[in-house]
Amino acid sequence: MKVNVLGMELSADDYQSLLWGAIIAALVSFYIFVRHWKRLRLVEDTPTSRLRSAHQGYIELEGRGQHLDETIFAPLSNHPCLWYRSLIERHETYTENGRSKSRWNVIYGRTSSHRFRLIDGESSCYVDPDGAEVNGHEKLVWYGDTEWPTQTQLLESQSVVKALTNHYRYSEWLILPGQLLYILGQFTTCSAAAGQPVRKLTIDLLNDWKNDRQSLLQRFDSNKDGQIDLQEWEAVRQSAFAEAQQVHDRLAQEPDIHLVEKPAQSGQPFIISVHPQAVLIDKYRRTAYGALLVCLILIAIVFGLLKAPG
Repeated sequence: MKVNVLGMELSADDYQSLLWGAIIAALVSFYIFVRHWKRLRLVEDTPTSRLRSAHQGYIELEGRGQHLDETIFAPLSNHPCLWYRSLIERHETYTENGRSKSRWNVIYGRTSSHRFRLIDGESSCYVDPDGAEVNGHEKLVWYGDTEWPTQTQLLESQSVVKALTNHYRYSEWLILPGQLLYILGQFTTCSAAAGQPVRKLTIDLLNDWKNDRQSLLQRFDSNKDGQIDLQEWEAVRQSAFAEAQQVHDRLAQEPDIHLVEKPAQSGQPFIISVHPQAVLIDKYRRTAYGALLVCLILIAIVFGLLKAPG
C-alpha cells in the first residue's frame, strides 16, 4: 500500500514512521515550551531578595560568587573555579547499513558539588550547587590524543580547532570566582546551636566518657572501689550536663548559617545563572516561543498526514 504525502509516494511503514515521529516531536516541543514558560514566569514574578532581610523559603538572590576556605580547580583544565562540569569524549568510527559513520562517545563526566559563597553587600550565604540548572557558564573545548588531557587549557587561549589525528575531546563548563550570579532556590537559616541541643550534647559526652572507663573512674570513683555507684553516677550526669551547657552557650554565640540549595518540591527549579536576570528572562522567552512555534508546525504536519490516506 502506497500513501501520497505532499506529492510523495510513501510505503505504509514509512508513513507510520513519519506520523509517529511528528507526534513525538510535537510532544517534546510542547514539553520544552511548558518547561521554559514556567521558568520564565518564576523568574519574572519572584521578587529579588536581599540576604540581610531574606525570608525562609523559595527566593531569588543576586550577588557575587566567592570561594570558601579552599580553592577549587576544574579537573581537566586545572582552572580555578566555583563550579565545573567536565566531559571527555572519544571519537569512534562504526559501520551502519554498510555506511561508515563517526560519533563522540562520553567516557568521563563529572559535575562539581562543592559549596561556594554568595556575597550580597556585607551579607553572605552558602550555595550548594548540587542539582542546579546552571546557565551562562564559561566553556572550554580542546582536543588531544590521550584519554586524559596532557595539557591544561586557559579561557584566554582556548581553541576548538580539531586536528585530524585527535581522538579525544575535552570539554569543561565553569563558574568563575567573582562573577555576578543570579540564583533561584530554597533559602534556609539555622544556628550552630540549633542542631546541638543540650540533651544531645550531654548524651554524647556520657557515651564518650563510658568508652574511656579508666578516665571515668579516675574522675568520679570517689570511694576508690573500682565501680561507679548510683551516687557517683549522678555526679557524672551533672558534670556532663554542665559541660554540655557550656558548649551549647558557645555555639549560640556563633553567627547563623544561611544556605541556598535545591528545593525539596520537584515543581520548583533550582537555577544558578551567570546571565543577568533580564538576559535569563529573554533566553527563556525565546526558547519557549520557539518551541511553541515548532509544536504548532508539527501539529499541522500531523493533521496533514492524518488526512493524506483519505
